[in-house]
Amino acid sequence: MRKSQSDGSKAIEPAVLWCPLYDWLVAGEPSNERKGGFLAFWTTLPGILTGVAALINAIVGVVGLWKSQNDGSSAPTTAATSIVESTTTGGDGTAGSGRGQLSLGSSDEADLEQGQIGTSSTADLIFGPESTPTIHATGSSFLASAAGGLTQAGCTRALMTSQKSFELVSEAAEHGLCVSTVEGNVAGVRIVRRPGVGNANLMLAFTVWR
Repeated sequence: MRKSQSDGSKAIEPAVLWCPLYDWLVAGEPSNERKGGFLAFWTTLPGILTGVAALINAIVGVVGLWKSQNDGSSAPTTAATSIVESTTTGGDGTAGSGRGQLSLGSSDEADLEQGQIGTSSTADLIFGPESTPTIHATGSSFLASAAGGLTQAGCTRALMTSQKSFELVSEAAEHGLCVSTVEGNVAGVRIVRRPGVGNANLMLAFTVWR
């Protein structure tokens, strides 16, 4: 009941505010019926598709994050290949000699005429995969030890008396190596650096006389 104050004015009743949280607390937890409806949704086709889509999105996000971190932390490494080639011209206008350096990894092929590394029908040498470092001739090329001197005349004489299909790097490092190229020219090869601990590549310098 409302009570009038002594001065005749009406008493002010406290305001009642609606609070969803209060209603939820009073109502208590969802009923078993609601729980059953929620779980039943995930056994239907729309529920399964929703779950699969969420899983795919999560996997894509994880893979994208991993790739971005991996790309930023390390840059891809490549085998060092140094090629320096120069060609001189004789007084009659014909090509003189081509020179350069190549760094060969295991099973790499070298085209001395072009000063290039890679599989080619005109490749002259291949650095073999054997445990004992070995240089092999490829195609129609052949090798000879440069015991008589690593010059055009010396290699020409050596290749007339010896036609090897391979040469150990240790022997080539001692005397040098003469090569008859696929194109039929004479080349001289000098071992600059042999493969060893911490370095698996074979560095060689070459001259092709034309």
